[in-house]
Amino acid sequence: MATADQLISISRGKRAAKIAEMAATPEALTIEKIKARCLGASRNPSDQEAAEVRLATQRLAPIQLEIDEFDAEIAMLEHSKVEDAEYMRKASERHPTNAGQRSLDYDDGRPPWVHTSDGQPAALGRDESWADHPVVQAAAARASQREQAVIGQHGGLGSLVRSMSTTTGSAIVPTVWASNIIDRARNFAAVLKAGATIVPMPAKVVQIGRLTADPTAAFRTEGSTVTASDPTFDNVTLTATTQSALVVGSMEWFQDAENVDEVVTNAIAKAIGLNLDLAGLYGGIVAGAGTINMATPPNPRGVLAALNAVAPAQVLGAATNGTVQTALSYWNELLDTLYTVIDANEHPNAMIWNSKAARQYAKAYDSLGRVLAKPDDLDALDIYVSNQIQSYTQGTMTSRATDVFIGNWSELLIGQRLEMSVQVLTERYAELGQIAIVAHWRGDIQPARPKAFAVYKCIQGA
Repeated sequence: MATADQLISISRGKRAAKIAEMAATPEALTIEKIKARCLGASRNPSDQEAAEVRLATQRLAPIQLEIDEFDAEIAMLEHSKVEDAEYMRKASERHPTNAGQRSLDYDDGRPPWVHTSDGQPAALGRDESWADHPVVQAAAARASQREQAVIGQHGGLGSLVRSMSTTTGSAIVPTVWASNIIDRARNFAAVLKAGATIVPMPAKVVQIGRLTADPTAAFRTEGSTVTASDPTFDNVTLTATTQSALVVGSMEWFQDAENVDEVVTNAIAKAIGLNLDLAGLYGGIVAGAGTINMATPPNPRGVLAALNAVAPAQVLGAATNGTVQTALSYWNELLDTLYTVIDANEHPNAMIWNSKAARQYAKAYDSLGRVLAKPDDLDALDIYVSNQIQSYTQGTMTSRATDVFIGNWSELLIGQRLEMSVQVLTERYAELGQIAIVAHWRGDIQPARPKAFAVYKCIQGA
């Protein structure tokens, strides 16, 4: 496919050839002779000469029209070139999360997960864009010709949506646009900001190798047998399911907005990111956390449901009436949650709570009116707010009970299929003059090592 510069060069060449063709016609020569004659005599054309110029100009009109069409084509191509450059600038933006720096500093920035099929790195590095991962790059290379045709025709996701806004349709999102959505979603989801590991999925089912038991050492007497203690491995299996994000806007806005690419991309990324938060924390929970009802299937199983199933001792709190902080030991529940993870020989890096829990602790004072200092061990954690964590009623604690999650968030695997698709709905909202975009995301969520997490249930928030 020719580049914009090549197309502009071709059009300019055709325009120059047409100008040369026109200059060689008898009509053009007649006009030039009359102009030269009048210029030499410093006079205006006579009536007869003016009539000859008008007649010659009329005869040259078809050629001049072709030249004008080339001018318009060149202007359009140059405008498209500017738009493409701006799009590529936006598409090359990287929105990595720097979460988990305090305790997730792997040597190469990437968690040590591997595909069991080929031993290649499975995870996206903390500062790595989706588009930079080898699996994604290989898929993009295979789809390059098809995707370049879409990018060349539409220029950006917003333009693609516009072109589909007159009829219901769907399309696969080119990798460069999908990467922009995924990178931005990482900054909307607290679990991803906290360091959850993204695994590009080249197939519906992907197996990721993990270490389940470390090798051990023991002293022995001289000449005695060395007892072998091998590390134990197994697999985490990620199976893609689908979540869909719905974005609704007026028909006029989709057609007229200059920043439609930016707004549509952000809207889809935010919807996907917030739902990843909800599923990563509460997938599989159907009761006991406010109005959350995320049965498995179709939802993946998140942190709390995994702990309930395989490590219930990692779930603290949940007393009949909830837990109210005690003035002289205000931080104890959070310290217990932190050390529940450490007791399992895991290394927590971040805490996630909602804004009401954050407010409750921010407004805690001692008897002299001084803000209660956070213990150093908790201060070593990164802290993120997600209002996907609800405040709910527990016993006599009306609409104030909430949950707090602490863990090593790199142990939460979020698998994502390589392709995203968008669908435009024009009839469902037609009487309101609106158009809806449905973005379909496919993937899975699995806590690789459940004991790397702990949850304090039903603690008092503001």
